[in-house]
Amino acid sequence: MILAIGIIYLLVILVIGLLSMRHQKDMDTFYTGGRRFGPWLVALAVSSTTMSGYGFIGLTGLVYEHGYAIFMIGIFATAGIFVSFLILAKPMRRITHKFGALTIPDLLEIRYNSKTVRAITALAILGGAIGYQMAQYKALGNMLETVLGVDYKLALFIGVAILTVYVVGGGMISAVWTDFIQMIVMIAGALVVFIGGMRMVGGMSQMNAELTSINPDMVQAFHTTGPIGIFAFISYFFIYVIGHQGQPHVVTKFYMIRKVSMLKWACIIAASTYAITALLWFVGLYTRVMVNRGEMAAPATPDMVAPMFIENFFPPVVAGIIFAAVMAAIMSTSEAFLLVASSSIVRDIYQQIIKKGEKLPEKKELALSRWFTLVIIAVTFLLSLNPPDLVGWLGNASWGIFSASLLPVLSIGLLWKRATKTAAICSSALGFISSLGLYILKVKGIYVPALDTGAIAMIISTLSLVGISLITKPASSPIFEDKAKKSPKTENPAAPNFS
Repeated sequence: MILAIGIIYLLVILVIGLLSMRHQKDMDTFYTGGRRFGPWLVALAVSSTTMSGYGFIGLTGLVYEHGYAIFMIGIFATAGIFVSFLILAKPMRRITHKFGALTIPDLLEIRYNSKTVRAITALAILGGAIGYQMAQYKALGNMLETVLGVDYKLALFIGVAILTVYVVGGGMISAVWTDFIQMIVMIAGALVVFIGGMRMVGGMSQMNAELTSINPDMVQAFHTTGPIGIFAFISYFFIYVIGHQGQPHVVTKFYMIRKVSMLKWACIIAASTYAITALLWFVGLYTRVMVNRGEMAAPATPDMVAPMFIENFFPPVVAGIIFAAVMAAIMSTSEAFLLVASSSIVRDIYQQIIKKGEKLPEKKELALSRWFTLVIIAVTFLLSLNPPDLVGWLGNASWGIFSASLLPVLSIGLLWKRATKTAAICSSALGFISSLGLYILKVKGIYVPALDTGAIAMIISTLSLVGISLITKPASSPIFEDKAKKSPKTENPAAPNFS
């Protein structure tokens, strides 16, 4: 039954992808869906891509290992959704619509009048997206390994093959509609799993008592002796509350809403639905208790906690539906990342830098985007055969890379006229290099700092943007010119035209 439901779901998303091909007429529809979606579709796309396979598979495994301390990521990410909507949603929607921008590097070149800023941020997005994709692919392989009962590598190949058709064909339209469908299922699944699992362990008090007997740190917001201490708590605040604004797969959804006035409703819906789906992380606590009681075998790896628990303790129909919803979360987030990664290569590096802004025929640009999407899929698939870390830590590292590379130049840059081009170049480059370099040193065991590597890099990039801006000469930027009554081409003849 689980296998049948899984196959039906995979066929459904293939159909969605193929049907969406009919609407892919140009780059605007491929990358933004034509900016025509209402608040519900945008909100559920935001909450879905914030959760993703990293959230369900990876963080559930980390909860199994470390307890309630990992829930702070969910609490902070929920707050981060509000912060992102409050600070970025309106200006990003207004500016990108006014100038016809499709990507974050598009927007940043307009803001700083610098192709160097575009190039650095495009490379940062590409690098972070590949890392996050590895987390998604590993989660996808773990899920299909359980559902199909095959080897991890074969399961990964099957999932990526289906994802390829879905992404290359459907673009952002298929991603948004799949987000909408799967989030409804995941909300229902989260409630079923939370209530059903709580009954199995005997209620919250009983569960907490048993967790305390295993390790008192399991029931703390941060550990007193364990690895998730006060510095990790502070790091998560930086990365998930403030750093949420630097996540390209999330904030690019602001481009897609039909009207700016709809954003306030989308914000409430997105934060609420994400918080509900985070109840799925209790599976990590339930599993720890069941393993301690001897009622469940210990998972071979924390990344297998969620698949094993759902398969062992829920009726096949319920388990199949939950598995389908989680696979949808993984695939829709994978599509969002593949789209931002391919746009970084085709639009931001090839067209605007190598071809120096030369207007390409729509069909050629769309074809190039699809070919480069295939290349990124292949490269990430090969890297994911033997990933360097658990899903949870891979996702966390990628969040840190995005936060450090993009947040200061985007959020501060859109609000602070004094931010300069030189500062933006230094900030984004330092953020990308330091976040990636520190993570590699941590994985290799060469240097393991108390603060999370992404949080350290974000502090470095923020201080460099502010400090260098104060000692360099600012230049005018078209986004701050109040000439809303004129068309973009008339009011800003010197500004890049991305329409």
